[in-house]
Amino acid sequence: MDTLKLKIPYEDRLGLVLDVSKVLFNHGLNIVALQLVSNVMFLEIENHLPETWPLLKEELEGVYSVLSVERINDMPYQSREKQIEAIINSISPSANPSQGFGEIVGVSHAIKKAIALAEHVANTDTTIMLRGESGTGKELFARAIHMHSRRRDKVFVPINCGALPESLLESELFGYVEGAFTGAKKGGRVGLFQFASGGTIFLDEISDLPMPLQVKLLRVLQEGKVRPLGANEEIPVNCRVITATNRNIEEMVQKGTFREDLYYRLNVIPIQIPPLRQRKEDIVLLAENYLTKHKKRCGVEKYLTAPAVEKLVNYSWYGNVRELENVLERALHLSAGQEITTQHIIFDGEGEVAVAVESTPERIYLKRAAAQAEKEVILSALKTYGSVRKAAKALGVSHTTISNKIKKLGIETGK
Repeated sequence: MDTLKLKIPYEDRLGLVLDVSKVLFNHGLNIVALQLVSNVMFLEIENHLPETWPLLKEELEGVYSVLSVERINDMPYQSREKQIEAIINSISPSANPSQGFGEIVGVSHAIKKAIALAEHVANTDTTIMLRGESGTGKELFARAIHMHSRRRDKVFVPINCGALPESLLESELFGYVEGAFTGAKKGGRVGLFQFASGGTIFLDEISDLPMPLQVKLLRVLQEGKVRPLGANEEIPVNCRVITATNRNIEEMVQKGTFREDLYYRLNVIPIQIPPLRQRKEDIVLLAENYLTKHKKRCGVEKYLTAPAVEKLVNYSWYGNVRELENVLERALHLSAGQEITTQHIIFDGEGEVAVAVESTPERIYLKRAAAQAEKEVILSALKTYGSVRKAAKALGVSHTTISNKIKKLGIETGK
């Protein structure tokens, strides 16, 4: 006899679960677990004889308002268990030192301002809210903050609140004890807040957290304790909380969709991550960094032509760094030779994706483009601050470094 797991989409009506149960009872089957998720019934059944499956399927599909019946490998809670285990298994107690602020590419004033604030508060335990559009690199900042904190040797646990089903969110964040609900794992499960104790938990898209769980999160922040689902006692936890959102959370507070008291607990240190269109001088550097990683990964060196660089710099990038990487990845696969031309730089919705037959004869290596961008940044700093020493301080480099750059790039300082 087998354990059978079924997925049954249905049109909602009273008495459906009872009618389905009657069919199963008539076949001598026991229901081990039942979940209802968005007009889909998931069933786990014991005592099933494989040879009776065709008849059972036919009878279940004959129940009024049942749309279809199909076998599945895992119940929703089991699928999520596997995802959580994969997250936990992928986390090593000691984070990768390379994932610090050095991984954040950019020389613009906007990005350096965000990095400076993040570095300043990294070694504290205060809560941080990273603000910024999708694709700006909020998780990269969160990891860098963790790596520069006193918790760097403990785990960093990233969770996307918007990707977690509401029905499973509580048990995954706070854990559960054995018997807490139908299908609960024997022995229960440690929640991710407990797993992250000693380290950092990163709650991405915190604005998507359902109101009931906002109350539980507030208690974690206030008392440092969690109560697993079905438990009678609370368990102390000690983890730093970093959150992120791409929404106007203040507006949500005014509308009553996000708790004001939780907002003040989370928004102690807000750090604004600038969109890529506000840091144009970083685009070439980001592209160079991405192509360098591609060379290390694939052993193939590619270059951008001058018109291709210009096309990248002049684009608005509403998808930010993530969109830039997507466009470059596409260009890498479309270019047959070493050159990446404007024909290979295709933005979403711009037109048909095709392999270019001809390439622009004039080539500019990306290092030359990066040097030009570097020159523009230094010129801008000299104009703004009036002296080499002050410009060096503003750019976060030594006087010697900027002096050598000025000489190498042929910049006239007027002195």
